[in-house]
Amino acid sequence: MCMFRISRVAVAGAAAALMLAAAGTAGAAPGGGDLSGEVVVSGSSTVEPITSLVGELFASENPDVAVRVDGPGTGDGFQLFCGGETDISDASRAIEEEEVAACEGAGITYTELPVAIDGLTIVANKDLDIDCLDWPQIYGIFGPESTGSLADAQALAEELGSEVDPLPEGDVEKFTPGPESGTYDSFIELTYEDLMGERLEAGAIPADKVGTDDDGEPEVTEPILSDGQFPNDNDIVQRVEGSDTGIGFFGFAFFQENKEDLKAIAVEDPETGKCVKPSAKTIQKGTYPVSRPLFIYPNNAKAAENPAVQAFVDFYMTADNLNATVTEAGYVPLAKADRTASIETWESAGG
Repeated sequence: MCMFRISRVAVAGAAAALMLAAAGTAGAAPGGGDLSGEVVVSGSSTVEPITSLVGELFASENPDVAVRVDGPGTGDGFQLFCGGETDISDASRAIEEEEVAACEGAGITYTELPVAIDGLTIVANKDLDIDCLDWPQIYGIFGPESTGSLADAQALAEELGSEVDPLPEGDVEKFTPGPESGTYDSFIELTYEDLMGERLEAGAIPADKVGTDDDGEPEVTEPILSDGQFPNDNDIVQRVEGSDTGIGFFGFAFFQENKEDLKAIAVEDPETGKCVKPSAKTIQKGTYPVSRPLFIYPNNAKAAENPAVQAFVDFYMTADNLNATVTEAGYVPLAKADRTASIETWESAGG
């Protein structure tokens, strides 16, 4: 069985199409239908649609294996994983130092496996007159100095060197992932982390948005200000669509599924000065500036002890699933060399 946050109909339909496409091809899923047991996956809501689709395909050939997939967020997923509660952690960012320490403390070893590429997509209600943003404007809209006023955001962006078309008048309502999400962390890192650090050092960020870290150094406590933060990307879709001034961000696949109701905002490539929209081509080529790898993290010991977990990861880490299945789920496959390297990494780990 699988639990989903993306449209179950979409995932089931994609799985059926892939099963039909695979009919008559050589080879079956590892285990040849003789496996039983359970595979428990949790973590990123962005990676969840890929793993859910792989789970559907795997279960069709191994009906006695229950594949449970949930997407509370990358951070929450690593908490469960490093607590020994899951077999595999889906992640929309690489594991962080404190999570590494938590896993080490619990004696949990894992293998980091890139499975796809995602383009973080800034989306807006179709009535919002914004077509392209640069880093200063993104900071002005979402960052810790933002007010919700586009005039304020533009004034701040110009102070920080913005050169793209100015923002329109009016206010925006912002709906975003929350801190439990890897998408939240990745968005900051890929867009305005350096700029925010400079503003923090200059003392420009409001005092009520600044605290201290474990070493006593100043840090921004609210790096993204929004009108609502949600672990489920479908909630963001609904709210942006429902507000004439709605704006937010999430993974490319969720935009693809909802592109009839929302619009994607281009992002300026700071190296070329050109506005680039997210697409499968621009994300894979790396010309879309807000791109990131997506990962799964299998627990090595659980894979060795549980044939169902081992077989599931073996099935996941095949060229077909890292290409056709990733594409069918709405994401961008790794380049061929990167895909081969990821498969070989799992094989070297004992897969």
